[in-house]
Amino acid sequence: MKQDRDDPKKASRQGDHCVFGRKRPCELSTWLSGADELLKLATFQGIPIYRISEPATANLHLIQKASPYEERIRKTSVNSCQLPPLIRTILALCFGVCSPLSGQIHPVIIDNCTKCHGGVKQKGGLDLRTVESAIEGGETETSLIPGDAEKSPLSQVIQVDSDPHMPPKKQLAPAEIKSIENWITHLKITPPVELILPDPAEDPTSVIDSLVSEKWQEEKITPAQLSNDATFVRRIHLDLLGRIPKTEEAQSFLKDPNPHKRNALIDRLTETKQHAEHLTQTFNVIFLDRAETRKRNRGERKAWLNYLRWTFETNRPWDQVGRDLLIARPTQEIENGASWFLYDQRDDHKEMATRTSRTLLGKQVQCAQCHDHPVAPEIEQRHYWGLVAFFNRSLNVKTPEGPRVAERAHGGYDQFANLEGKTDQSQLILYSNKIISEPDGKRIKDSPGFYRVAPPEQWFKKLKKNEKLKKDLPALPVPKFSRREEFAKAITSDNPDFSSAIVNRIWALLFGRGLVHPVDLMDSSHPTSHPELLAWLTRDFANNDHNLRRLIRVLAKSQAYQLDSRPAPSASNPPLDSFFARSLDKPLSAEALARSVRITLGYDAPNDMDFRNRFAKIFPALFAENFSPSVQQTMSLTNGKFFNQLIADSPLLDKLKEIEDPQTLVRETFKNILSREPDNLEKERSLSFVKAKDHTSIEQFCWALITGAEFRLNH
Repeated sequence: MKQDRDDPKKASRQGDHCVFGRKRPCELSTWLSGADELLKLATFQGIPIYRISEPATANLHLIQKASPYEERIRKTSVNSCQLPPLIRTILALCFGVCSPLSGQIHPVIIDNCTKCHGGVKQKGGLDLRTVESAIEGGETETSLIPGDAEKSPLSQVIQVDSDPHMPPKKQLAPAEIKSIENWITHLKITPPVELILPDPAEDPTSVIDSLVSEKWQEEKITPAQLSNDATFVRRIHLDLLGRIPKTEEAQSFLKDPNPHKRNALIDRLTETKQHAEHLTQTFNVIFLDRAETRKRNRGERKAWLNYLRWTFETNRPWDQVGRDLLIARPTQEIENGASWFLYDQRDDHKEMATRTSRTLLGKQVQCAQCHDHPVAPEIEQRHYWGLVAFFNRSLNVKTPEGPRVAERAHGGYDQFANLEGKTDQSQLILYSNKIISEPDGKRIKDSPGFYRVAPPEQWFKKLKKNEKLKKDLPALPVPKFSRREEFAKAITSDNPDFSSAIVNRIWALLFGRGLVHPVDLMDSSHPTSHPELLAWLTRDFANNDHNLRRLIRVLAKSQAYQLDSRPAPSASNPPLDSFFARSLDKPLSAEALARSVRITLGYDAPNDMDFRNRFAKIFPALFAENFSPSVQQTMSLTNGKFFNQLIADSPLLDKLKEIEDPQTLVRETFKNILSREPDNLEKERSLSFVKAKDHTSIEQFCWALITGAEFRLNH
């Protein structure tokens, strides 16, 4: 049967049966091994999906059923921090699972009340975005009395027969009312405490382990044990090189008797070109998203990728990288690609502002375009338009040196209005509320005297009808007062937000989630899990010349990073992810998965762009708030012709087909794919399926291990 297996929509089903006649319905209550776990979403929607292959596939689901790793994933993968918002809310209502910080407003209030009492508008002068503003009340009285739900107006107005009644056109469910009452009853307000940070001279890894351990002790949490060497060498290669270790690399590390070999390996890997390439691909996605998702031509990014690669190979200070991207005036040829960060926004000044805020400052500001931020009161509408003002004199041009982003010396005075129609003038204002003043005040008319390098004369004349502004220029225009340059200097110098954003992002890359989660929501509605730790690391990063390589080494050398992913045996329930009491299971990115598959299958070149591009269209985005496998991912792994052919034609399969002893065959397959020996039960199940010298069973055996959770996750 010939089918287009790379297209999930065209994948064949024959009634309720696979083409080889075995029925494999997927039930939500059953833990599915291998790639089948990806089917849960489709099963939930009532969509039966089947692997289309040879009859030998019928026994594949038995191979990893008893895998200790799969069993561990089943037991530990569900907690309130990993679930979608709707499910978290349900848990909050049923079990009282709310934010661990009592000072955070209740999620039911955020969902039902802040539309009228938040950043968009504040009826009656009441703001319910924070506990403090709720206590302060509005035009009449306080709405919240901590510890006393019965006397709190917020609790009174949500009752069934209350008058006035809130929300006006909706009745909260009894469970929601009860949850709010319990929250108010147990709400305790403590005065803000100034953070007391460890001495700046202390060893960074010791500070990390000390402050993380303090949180465990406060919460009476027993951390996981340290990972073994086999787990560590796989994890560190994936995190630093974006691929699994080759068999000889893993064996060399395991045989090394040096007690400090972990630190030595971290130092060595962070000096390699592979590490720089991994960071290049990672930050390409962070800064500009994947070209495929934005309908961009990846080939246009050549200079941009070269710039990023040079940045990480030379360990360019991160504050200088920030200025490279925002000022966008290269001083040497290798810096040319930095201009692409703004150029790729195609003169969309709002996109420049929001992308800069998200990637360099860790803040989502687009929600404040029409009103103050709905749930983060410190982000106001004037901040959004202030950021836009820093970019709204920018203009894409072409010069003999390549694409550039020019900047005019006048204009860019936007007026904005809130939802009530009140207008205001934009200012060059930062999140810190610092306002940058232009030296000559408001400029209505442009003049060559305002430039260090003036644009063509046509730029100073009123364009005739149908006349277009010349953008092919002999040189890049540079104003004497540059808004972008002032902005770049302001946010990269003595600005904790800039340093904490990259510290938090690198922490998330290595640990599976940030100290603030998600990484681009660093605002008051998303408090950090470890305030002292983030503040100390931010200061340490800035004090050490914004050295990114040093930061990566510091985090990777900590014991917190090197914990096992299995919770401590004494832990009855896995601790919340935010406590970092175990290593979190991280889904491999498209790039890491593509490289790792090719390495494990024995191909010489791990960086196959065709394979990577196929995976980039369907596999996990970086820093996803929740890992949610899709049907498309499932179908690509199970029925994708290209993926299956890659296994069938692999050097690994050729090598395994030459092994005559079945037990040796099973051991070698496990070692090559999972970098470990099979346990007794795995060995027994595998031997019942795979046959020596049998191409089909060996191919399916490899498929089962590669598509299993143990391979697809970094743990």
